[in-house]
Amino acid sequence: MWQSIRRWVNSPTGEFIWHTALYFIIILGLVYLYSYRGVTNSHFIYNEF
Repeated sequence: MWQSIRRWVNSPTGEFIWHTALYFIIILGLVYLYSYRGVTNSHFIYNEF
């Protein structure tokens, strides 16, 4: 069973799907981190200091 999964992941289609999913997760993480930094939202700790 593991050999068939490993064979599929190492195929060009499997590598494409794996890389696409990995890049999608990275982009989602960056968008999530960027959402904390808004133009009107000031989350800077010393903003009113």
